Amino acid sequence: MGMRAGNIDRVKRRLLAEAVADNLDTIRGLPPRALRRERRWGRVVARVASFLLVPAGLAGATWLTMSATPNPSPVPAAIAQVRARQMPPRKVAAMSVLPPSTERVTSAAFPLAVRRVVLDSGHGGSDPGATALTLREKEVTLDVGYRLRKLLEANGFEVIVTRPDDRTVALNERARLANQSKSDIFISIHVNTIVKHTASRGIETYYLGPTNDPSLTALAATENRVSGYSIADMRKLLDGVYADARRDESHQLATHVQEKLFGGLRTDDPGLENWGVKRAPFLVLVATDMPAILAEVGCMSNEKEAAMLGRPEYRQKIAQALFEGIRAYASANG
Repeated sequence: MGMRAGNIDRVKRRLLAEAVADNLDTIRGLPPRALRRERRWGRVVARVASFLLVPAGLAGATWLTMSATPNPSPVPAAIAQVRARQMPPRKVAAMSVLPPSTERVTSAAFPLAVRRVVLDSGHGGSDPGATALTLREKEVTLDVGYRLRKLLEANGFEVIVTRPDDRTVALNERARLANQSKSDIFISIHVNTIVKHTASRGIETYYLGPTNDPSLTALAATENRVSGYSIADMRKLLDGVYADARRDESHQLATHVQEKLFGGLRTDDPGLENWGVKRAPFLVLVATDMPAILAEVGCMSNEKEAAMLGRPEYRQKIAQALFEGIRAYASANG
């Protein structure tokens, strides 16, 4: 009965190990084991051989030891040595079916060229965005997007626009257009407003990621208002917040754009502040498949900057700075 119970335990352990291994193969994308008959039969033969060799080895070791000396005391030691070689501890056998340690996917594995750019002019139609004096954000972003498009096309880029005129376009529709175009990068153009700090004016560029900053959460909530998404969509969308490779590329794109924006605009506005590159869960960034950023190219709550944003020549400089950032990113990945 003892040997029978031991055999049953061994069979159970073997079946459990095989089940775990099958699951791991499925996760790794390997075909089902039933389709790999040659390897399967090879493993079966190896297992049968191992079961036969163990008792044969034990018997052979016992016979050799007894033949070499009349003293039977070394026999248990020889058997123990053979067992140690042939049958590893249960803990080691269990670890052999564990998955290898997984490494974070890095963007360095995907050096991709940039040829097609999606330009997303924020707000539009019934959604004016931020307002100041007689200026509305939707008009500024549309004009900057138009100027940026001309610069990109003149330099060999293909451009897709999500909002070609003053119309209301839901965020999910903007993302759908971007994804269907199979573009390389996504640039969303916005203008900031900070009611509690009207003396401040600056620029900042966002890429997708979680944030613990309540002010950024509030900003994202405002920008996400006309989304077109339902609660049922949120789980799938939030999975995109933590996508490693795309997030790294988005961060690089945001860094290039922010550097060129600040460097190109502060000559006209010495009081302009560099508010840096930040992470926030903007839905228009979550739902896009390519590296994506949202650039706040000005601050309309500041009277001086609002006046500058109303001037066509200053908007042209914003477009030029955005273009330089895109070109710098494209050159680094070309």
